Amino acid sequence: MANRDTPLIRNNWYVAARSEEITRKLSARQYLGTSTVLFRTQDGTPVALQNRCCHRSFPLSESKLDGDVLECGYHGLRYDCTGKCIGIPSQKKVPENIRLRSFPIIERKPFIWIWPGDPALADPALLPVQEFIDDPEWASIGGHLKITGSYVHLLENLLDLSHLTFVHDKTFGTPEYARAPIEVKIDDENIEVWRNVECTLPPMFAKPLGWEGDRAMRTSGGRFVSPAMVVNQAILKNLSSPEKSSDHLPRVYVESLITPETSTSTNYYFSINRNFSLDDDEVAKFLLESTSTAFKEDVVVLEHIHKMWESDQTDSFYETAIAGDKPGVAMRRRLKKMADLERHGPD
Repeated sequence: MANRDTPLIRNNWYVAARSEEITRKLSARQYLGTSTVLFRTQDGTPVALQNRCCHRSFPLSESKLDGDVLECGYHGLRYDCTGKCIGIPSQKKVPENIRLRSFPIIERKPFIWIWPGDPALADPALLPVQEFIDDPEWASIGGHLKITGSYVHLLENLLDLSHLTFVHDKTFGTPEYARAPIEVKIDDENIEVWRNVECTLPPMFAKPLGWEGDRAMRTSGGRFVSPAMVVNQAILKNLSSPEKSSDHLPRVYVESLITPETSTSTNYYFSINRNFSLDDDEVAKFLLESTSTAFKEDVVVLEHIHKMWESDQTDSFYETAIAGDKPGVAMRRRLKKMADLERHGPD
């Protein structure tokens, strides 16, 4: 199975940034251990290039744009948007082999996506689908967190929500959640887990719906989409006052978008989508604040785990899997298979 030491999956689309983050100002980012400079051309097209000058490794993010030409701030080497060096002030001829690596990039608002692996394999059809971004029947709002820890642990955290009872007991967990039976579906296409939890909804859901104090059926699902994406959803049905949800079951659909900077540093973007109170800014604000607070609790847990792995070097220690780990184990096996395929090719 994959672990924190398994090579990162490079041939995959990852979120590079939110669209509004990339402007004409040079921006330094790190993706899967590679320092990258991002900017927009004069016509607004996003560009992602290797961030170290081919001459003496000066960071090009500390340099400048001259029109759409990137000029190194150390010795003035000039690069076009494909990464090709087109000018060296100290000599007339530019060798053909001086070229920055250029990364395939796609903008699908509200995100810009990057392919850190083999450019020849960067098929736009492989871009994870965000189902509700442009759907007028849904409203979306998003956030971002930084985690010092492995993206493998984050993916596993998102697929085993039995921790809601314990980690999120003051945010969106309930006592019943960890004890609820789970239904797991694993095949060549899907790693999916579902629970039906009868409970009094936590304030995160109850307050915007006006269901405070009501009993409800909380049907929760999680699905592994790719190394860069897990989706979780809650389908809510009011049991105390069935008329409140008889015509329209409220749903919250969270897309977790995961981009490793390194094997021990992860960017966590998330999009919260709902099919109720579409034009209510207060509901949007409340959901974003509540979700961010809960996800920060996950960050604390994952960073504790990272510190334990870093500090405790006991050779004889191994982790034990339990029943709720089934989807996480399947995800780890799939990541290991993908990593082995990248390194060694098909058997």
